[in-house]
Amino acid sequence: MTQQTSAFANDLTIFVNTSDNFDDCWGPFFKLFNLYWPDCPFPIVLNTETKDYQYKSLDITCSKVSAGDATRIGWSECLLRALDKIQTPYILYLQEDYFLESPVKEDRILDLLNELRAGVAGAIRFSGSNGIGPFHPTKSSLILEVDKSAKWRLSLQAGLWKKSVLASLVRKHETPWQLESYGSIRTRWLKDKICCVNSVNNTSFDNEIFPYTPTGVVAGRWVREVVEPLFKKHEIDINFSIRGFHFAGQRLKKRKAFLLRLVDRVRSLI
Repeated sequence: MTQQTSAFANDLTIFVNTSDNFDDCWGPFFKLFNLYWPDCPFPIVLNTETKDYQYKSLDITCSKVSAGDATRIGWSECLLRALDKIQTPYILYLQEDYFLESPVKEDRILDLLNELRAGVAGAIRFSGSNGIGPFHPTKSSLILEVDKSAKWRLSLQAGLWKKSVLASLVRKHETPWQLESYGSIRTRWLKDKICCVNSVNNTSFDNEIFPYTPTGVVAGRWVREVVEPLFKKHEIDINFSIRGFHFAGQRLKKRKAFLLRLVDRVRSLI
């Protein structure tokens, strides 16, 4: 552990947001995490509902946020409960299907964490300025502010957060999509800036801070082009037939079917 890393060791938690239904992702996720960030100096919180999980020498704590509850609680309430348990002021937000494909750039994470500590931003998205903008300069050449009008200003892709900022944007009743959509609107009234990595000179995959392809699972199903070659390369044995593969347009078909059923239901009541 370098002197700089040691100075930040008590400031940051690696937060892997998940649910018990995605426990088949945990083994691949942590195998790749351990391979591509083997000396991670920060504690890891795996946000489970009731389950426990460990992987080799990684310092993993399972939040078990709904242990003892008679009924299952929603996604956002699980998130809030987990954030409340975390002791550090900052988190690196990840999800269980952000499967690493090459080494993590720890030095750059520390540089960005220093921007949070200095109060330059309340959140820094790793997706970079090649994502959804527009963007504005900040006091730091490392990051750009995401415009307050940006539709997806709040992103649940990999990034650093001031824990209190993320918690302030979450509403217990919302789904992940609603948090990103409506939460993006709520960010307009934040004092803290929502920023992203200034990727003008770092546009290649090899330069990404946390290199993964968004994402390994969509609508509860594996994304074949992401996971099959990666898991084969690293000898990760998964029975893909249990979860199945996602195909383009699948979510749109489900929404269309839902709307048709809703229309039929309304007609029956007229």
